[in-house]
Amino acid sequence: MDTNITIAGEVPSKQVRILLVDDSPVERLALGHYLRRHGYVVDEAEDGKSALAHLQNREVDLLLLDLQMPEMSGFEVLKYLQKHRRGLPVILLSGMPVDQIQLNMYGLPTQELPTLFLKPVDLDQLMQMIELQLSGEFPDLSDASHDSARQA
Repeated sequence: MDTNITIAGEVPSKQVRILLVDDSPVERLALGHYLRRHGYVVDEAEDGKSALAHLQNREVDLLLLDLQMPEMSGFEVLKYLQKHRRGLPVILLSGMPVDQIQLNMYGLPTQELPTLFLKPVDLDQLMQMIELQLSGEFPDLSDASHDSARQA
């Protein structure tokens, strides 16, 4: 008899660790609380430097990353990830205008952005995307053949 029955709403035995990076304490507090209520372990970082230190010293399963932060932006964190942690699922959160996001993309080694949510974030859609990313069902576009076409 199989005793590994999962009941809806039950916290999985291996808890998923999310790193939430946002310079707004209010947004971090609210989103962190929401994610914890849904069974996730949430670590928080207030800027890009703290995020990199955390990523270098602790395993995380998913990164929620604000793009517009003082000192070290989310784009600088993305540069690090594209070189050192390509397999880490990332979801971007930003209030930055889309044209500014596009301009900043050109400074990235790979000009493919992870999934982007513009603030204010729809929490139901964000939760669906987190679940897709963690399940591995969301397609990884970083290895797509159009990368080589773009470089030509």
